[in-house]
Amino acid sequence: MDNANNRRQMKATILQSNFAKALNMTSRIVGNRTTLPVLGNILISAKKSQIKFSATDLEVGITTKSIGKIEEEGDITLPAKLLSDFVLNNKDESIEISTEGSIASLKSDHFEASIHGIAAEEFPTIPEPPKTNNVTVNKELLSDALRKVGIAPATDETRPVLAGVFFQFEGTNLTLAATDSYRLAEKKLAVTDNTNDSKIIVPSRTINEVIRIMPTVSVDDVQISAAENQISFKVGDTYIISRLIEGSFPNYTQIIPAAGKTVVTVKKTELVSAVKMSSLFAKDTANNNVKMVVGKNEISILSAASQNGSAKSTINCPVVGDGLEIAFNSKYIVDVLNVINDENVVLEFNDNTSPGVIKSEKDTDYVYIIMPLKVEN
Repeated sequence: MDNANNRRQMKATILQSNFAKALNMTSRIVGNRTTLPVLGNILISAKKSQIKFSATDLEVGITTKSIGKIEEEGDITLPAKLLSDFVLNNKDESIEISTEGSIASLKSDHFEASIHGIAAEEFPTIPEPPKTNNVTVNKELLSDALRKVGIAPATDETRPVLAGVFFQFEGTNLTLAATDSYRLAEKKLAVTDNTNDSKIIVPSRTINEVIRIMPTVSVDDVQISAAENQISFKVGDTYIISRLIEGSFPNYTQIIPAAGKTVVTVKKTELVSAVKMSSLFAKDTANNNVKMVVGKNEISILSAASQNGSAKSTINCPVVGDGLEIAFNSKYIVDVLNVINDENVVLEFNDNTSPGVIKSEKDTDYVYIIMPLKVEN
């Protein structure tokens, strides 16, 4: 007997806008470089009044649900790119999807297509979020926190433990931290329902996907569940589940300076403009080297002398403590200024060989530390 005849045949109708939203959420997780063809597909399952969309690359999995009109329950996996292209370019109000074996027919008022898929049975199982060890976090606060630490992980896998974000659950507190050994970001926030004190490392890619999907879901809170070697983030009817990075995160707290001898409070927009201006002339230096010269009630940003020339910007601002000269990678400065929401930022220095600290004036639970470069004359 043909196994295709035993498969559950699907017939469902879904609004094009809901279809497109679900595919936008899931398609980025699809495994593009894989020897398993089914990982290049999105699993579509129709049951009761919901249509579930799932994708995985075996490291990260995502599932989201959408309301639809279900005439026949069933499931199938379809090529992510071809399916997305068809749906996103289709401007009709709704799309009907029906299957016959491993072939799906998609129809709308003006378009129809036939897409060859793979049986749902061949798609890897994406675990459900754990029922225990749930932590509830305000979505807006979590999004802000992940953006603020998500700039700092290492971008290579030389030291895997640095290629992710460190989570420390402790009572009603959650501490997030990341470092690439040249800079460090730490953010603390409150959580509820925590029943498990633990320390884990979440891959950067997972963090980036969580940041991306949170604004698209209309709920107030995110449920985080960590168990064994996995973590899940549930946002409404969407959840991401991911493997964790094995190993121990560095004991970074010892490098956070207690207080700076020199403290500068400066308008963020003015500092961004000054650093970007000087960085234009520092692109041919080894580390986008820009120098900060702190004087009496002012700070100047200078580009290192290079074959392109030089630039200098001076900002009038309150300064407490002694003047000094210190140099940093301009990209690392711009990165943190892009995620701080306050009008003013606080810079703290001890000397030109010690780490500099950049803080949000109002967000006292966030700190960003950056290692200095050699001061060029």
